[in-house]
Amino acid sequence: MITTPQTPKKRASRAKIKKPITLLVVLVSGGRSSAMMARHIQTSEKYAHFEKCYVFCNTGQERPETVTFLKNIMQYWQIPLNVIEGLYSQVPSVGVKSRVVTLDTMDMTGAIFSNAIAHLNKLKWTGVPNPATPYCSEYLKTRVAHHFTKQFFGTTKYIKAIGFRAEDMPKRITLVELKHDKKRIAPLLTDFETPITQGDLNIYFDKEPFKLEIHSKLTNCELCWKKSTNNLIDCIQYGTRFIEWHQKEEQLYGNMFFRDNLSINDIVKLAESGTQTKLFDDVGDGCICNF
Repeated sequence: MITTPQTPKKRASRAKIKKPITLLVVLVSGGRSSAMMARHIQTSEKYAHFEKCYVFCNTGQERPETVTFLKNIMQYWQIPLNVIEGLYSQVPSVGVKSRVVTLDTMDMTGAIFSNAIAHLNKLKWTGVPNPATPYCSEYLKTRVAHHFTKQFFGTTKYIKAIGFRAEDMPKRITLVELKHDKKRIAPLLTDFETPITQGDLNIYFDKEPFKLEIHSKLTNCELCWKKSTNNLIDCIQYGTRFIEWHQKEEQLYGNMFFRDNLSINDIVKLAESGTQTKLFDDVGDGCICNF
């Protein structure tokens, strides 16, 4: 059950002492956790005096249901979401930049992802991202958001709000780490009497006028290599637009996306067999795209 946010401790009044404004970038992934976090930050007195920047980084492989969910966040909650995607150059000395788009004009074909892979391979072969070279979140999300936020605030002295929830502890984050972290906060873990869980999210969105109309295991990059093998099978059986995209990228760079060195064709064959497999690890890894 969702509990009420903790009440900030009262501090002694210090008249005439003006505190510096805290700059906060709120990273919205398109999932439920970061959506609830964004709404909490928007409405909580704790963050009333923060200067806030809400950001969604497009990967080019979002599901249409995710886009609809983001549109509802903007429509019903009036959250001023900045929709951005990466700009990548083949010039050796040029790094990752960002551009502002809209939920109607952003790439939905995987072209942004392809450009990011080409960017990583411009100086030396890096191949496609996979468990051995897990660079996609860094180049599709982290660096893109940093470039935009630096321009938005005019400084790099900001903190990031990430939608970690109870299930992310202790593998992804711990409360001890957050206590000493000067660059990140996780309000769903720290601002409530108990950390928010998946069950709490269900209760929360049951009371809202909209919800994410798709199971969470199908969200974000449709065939993310961090999903478990069984999850990927489910995604293909549900329907995906990016089988040919993965085939093309694997052929172009000569390595595979998925764990155990499985190719996209291997995953498709498993999906076509109509059975789940226990031969592979069924536990997917958390990705920043999902928070």
